[in-house]
Amino acid sequence: MLRHKINPGLELRLLQPEDAAPLFAVVEANRASLREWLPWVDATVKVADAQKFIATALRERTASRAYTSGIWSMGQLVGVIGHNRIDWAARIAFPGWWLVPAARGQGIMTQCCQVVFAHAFTQLQVGRIVVGVATENLRGQAMVKRLGFKQISTLRNAEVLNNRSVDNFIYSLVPGQAAGSKGPGK
Repeated sequence: MLRHKINPGLELRLLQPEDAAPLFAVVEANRASLREWLPWVDATVKVADAQKFIATALRERTASRAYTSGIWSMGQLVGVIGHNRIDWAARIAFPGWWLVPAARGQGIMTQCCQVVFAHAFTQLQVGRIVVGVATENLRGQAMVKRLGFKQISTLRNAEVLNNRSVDNFIYSLVPGQAAGSKGPGK
């Protein structure tokens, strides 16, 4: 997905090298909030880190292993969404996403997730989407449940956030299970 206009003020665009400075600026301006649930924030300390992230994301896309899109609302970069990894043998996508606090609560991420997940099921032909959400991240849990995900397990010591080990609830979404979808499982 190179570019997808969701509505007149909201679009997804594949991150490009020229997006490194705006991406770093958004992370820098929202560092305190983002670092609560995102382990990579503390390692993003200069524009070169954003450049490296984008270069890696573009290589992963070329190799058909993942893709990363910027979320642009009213012309401003407000977040990122994409598939961190796609396991083609098992047909499973592992997405990730984040949004700056000022853009939350407006339905932006719900719309973006719906587009990315529909693309995963219809264009990429994955059979399952799997995400992990920290057991203490109530907002993240509410989001995935609203999207139709079902909790399938708990992974102990899943990641380190702010120098502490946290558990994750593991959620799964299959075609037809997504909120608002029609088809098998709905």
